[in-house]
Amino acid sequence: MSTTAPSPLLSDSLRGLGLDAGILFFALNYEFTKIEPKGMFKRFKKNQSAMDIDLACVLYDDNCVISDIVWFKQLRDKAESVKHQGDSLNGKDRGEQAMYLAPLDQEQIRLELEKIPAHITHIGLIANSYHGHSFSRVKKGEIHLSDDEGNRCFEVNLKQLPRDCTTLWVAHLRRSVDDWHLTLQNLPLTAEGLANAAQEVAHELARALPIPQGI
Repeated sequence: MSTTAPSPLLSDSLRGLGLDAGILFFALNYEFTKIEPKGMFKRFKKNQSAMDIDLACVLYDDNCVISDIVWFKQLRDKAESVKHQGDSLNGKDRGEQAMYLAPLDQEQIRLELEKIPAHITHIGLIANSYHGHSFSRVKKGEIHLSDDEGNRCFEVNLKQLPRDCTTLWVAHLRRSVDDWHLTLQNLPLTAEGLANAAQEVAHELARALPIPQGI
């Protein structure tokens, strides 16, 4: 499924979407994209000459407070239920098999849903362009979510995101009684960096909470 249009976003239980609710993979696959600095910036941006896209899974409690975050600075949560498979700095540094359209994604986060602590109610899936390059500048690339049998429930085409989008709230997992409910957000964030993006998503989640009776 390509997220090229704003209407209506995918939202359903994992089983309703045909996914095995045991293990999910939040993954990124993109073609190496060189960014040429211009003018006087050539001297200062030698380490920013290629797209570097990062993924994060943020675990929130029932009050939308951040409990844990799995990203390139912390490769697993305290319960070891969410595990980052390793950071790719430019889309090609994981070897030939990790190149775009190859079987192996450059960056991948594994979620073992049955191991996620009971107090975790929400999971935010977030992507960020580390150097602030717009996602749409990538040659080719996608973000997707699948189960361990390879069934995908969505794909986000990076080329078709807004031209100024550098941080994206990709999707939201919400714990329900006997399953997890997935909503594809596809929402550009104003925050810079994954840590700030996690806080912005917390704010958005809290806004959507039901208002307690009597207030």
